Amino acid sequence: GTAATEHTLNLTESQQTFEFSGVSEPPVPSLLRNFSAPVKLVIDYSDAELMFLMARDPDGFNRWDAAQTLLRRTLLALADEIREGGAPAVEASLIDAFAAVLSNRQADPALTAELLTLPSIGYLGDFMDVVDVDALHGARERLRAALGEALFDLLKERYESLDDADPYMPSPEAIGRRSLKNRILGLLLAGDGRAGGALCEAQYEKQHNMTDVMAAMALLADTRLSARATVLADFERRWLEDPLVMDKWFAVQAMSSQPEALSQVRELMAHRAFSLANPNKVRALIGAFANGNPLRFHAGDGTGYRFLGDQVLALDAANPQIAARLVRAFSRWRRYDAARQTLMRAELERLIAAGVSKDVYEIAAKSLD
Repeated sequence: GTAATEHTLNLTESQQTFEFSGVSEPPVPSLLRNFSAPVKLVIDYSDAELMFLMARDPDGFNRWDAAQTLLRRTLLALADEIREGGAPAVEASLIDAFAAVLSNRQADPALTAELLTLPSIGYLGDFMDVVDVDALHGARERLRAALGEALFDLLKERYESLDDADPYMPSPEAIGRRSLKNRILGLLLAGDGRAGGALCEAQYEKQHNMTDVMAAMALLADTRLSARATVLADFERRWLEDPLVMDKWFAVQAMSSQPEALSQVRELMAHRAFSLANPNKVRALIGAFANGNPLRFHAGDGTGYRFLGDQVLALDAANPQIAARLVRAFSRWRRYDAARQTLMRAELERLIAAGVSKDVYEIAAKSLD
C-alpha cells in the first residue's frame, strides 16, 4: 500500500483532543511507545488497524503487541467455531498481513520471529470462561496449517535465505536469524508435512549447531513421520552419555501432542538415562508432560491426571519439594469444564488421603480451598 506518514503526539492531560487535516484515511494510533512501565492498555483496534500496526509500526514492541492481539482474537474465534462443530476458515486478509511481515527483509529477524509466534494454549485459556484445550489446540493447528499452505513458497524462500553454512556465532544477529529460520521451519512443516519433514530431517542431519538440531528434532517429535524415530534414535546415540543434553531429548517427547504421548512418557521412565531420584530428569520428562503438554495432560479421560498423581506419590517420600512442584499443575483446576474439574479434584483429594508430606499437602490443600 501507500507509505505511512508518522506524527508524534504527547499526552499530558487526562483528556485531550487532536484534529488531523489533509489526511485521506483515519489515523491509526500507536500508543505507549518506549513506555517501560507495567501497564495494561485497552483500545478498540479493528483487525485492519492491528494488521497495519503489525506491518508498519516503527516501534518493535507495538508491532509485536499488535500481532499478539490479532492472533489472540483469531485463535479464540477459530476455537469457538471448532467447539460448535464447524470447520473454520482463516481470513485471506490475515494471511496477507503475515505475507507482508515475511516479505520485509529489513526488519530485525528476531522481531519477525516473535511476530510469527502463536500465543500458547495457556495464555489463550486465560481469555476463556472455561478453558477448552482441545478447541484451542485445534485452532492453533488450523492457523499454522493455513499460513504454511498459503505462504509455502515465500516461507521456503525466506528459510533458504537464512539457512547458511557459516560458522556458529552467538551474536544477537545470528541468534535472531536462527530463531526466525526455525519459526519458519515449523510453518513449512504445518503447511506440507512431507516437504516440511524433509527440510527438518535435512537440517538435523547437518548437525550445524545445537539450536538447529533441537528445533528440527522437536518439530519431528510432534509428527508421525518416519523421520521421527530415525532422528530421535540418532540423537540418543550421539548424546546418551551427556545427562543435560538428554534432558532435552526427554522433554521434546514429553511435549508431543500426538495421542501416544503419555504411553511414550511411561516407556521413557524405564530408559537407562532416566531416574526418578534425579530432579533434572523428573522436570525434563514428567514436569514437561504436566506443564508443557496441555492437550495430553488434560486428556478428557483423566489419564494424564492419574499419571501425575501416581508420580507425585512415588516421589513424595524421597523428594517432597519436587513432588510439591508437580502438584501445582492441578492448581487451576477450577478453570476447566465440570468433568475435568471432577477428575483433578479427585487426584488432589487422593493425595491428601494418602498422608503425603507437608510440602505436598500444603499445595494440594490450598488448591482445594
